[in-house]
Amino acid sequence: MEDIIGYTVAGLLVLSAALLGTLIPGGPIENRNFSHIPPVKLAMFNVFLTVLGIGSFALVYFAIIGAGPAFVVAALFGLAYFFVYALDLGKIFPVSPDGMPRALFWIEVVGLILSIPLMVLSLASIFMANGGVHAPAAMSSSLVILIALTIVLGIGIVIFATRAAMRKSPGKADSAAEQKRQG
Repeated sequence: MEDIIGYTVAGLLVLSAALLGTLIPGGPIENRNFSHIPPVKLAMFNVFLTVLGIGSFALVYFAIIGAGPAFVVAALFGLAYFFVYALDLGKIFPVSPDGMPRALFWIEVVGLILSIPLMVLSLASIFMANGGVHAPAAMSSSLVILIALTIVLGIGIVIFATRAAMRKSPGKADSAAEQKRQG
């Protein structure tokens, strides 16, 4: 039973991270304008989202082997996914003057729904655990290299997403320039 939960949690983590990954600003789905949000606040939010997405992929292995701490983190990640999507769907944060595209809306609804079993199954695994497998204390050099590359990738994603979210959409920039000329 615990193996099934571990594989299910791992699958939910992959799905959740993949859905979140499709929503990187400047990508095909998330193209709303967030230039009115201070760059530091936007960058911090993008760091959080990047850690959530990459961290979810990293947790997959540990969920499959049944490492107890992985399920604690997976439950917290499920909660984080829930709040990220609920806050955006509820138009609380981040708020954009642009409307939410239909594809974005449905991806966020699916992500919100997936976060619930992710939390529940992770918590169930924690309560059912009777001395599960624990992650090794020593890190191999290949793991250290993988972590370093993941950090570099994360920094690149944050820079790209923050810059893309700060760009004004071309139509809006043209109309703002036109208003300044007329004003």
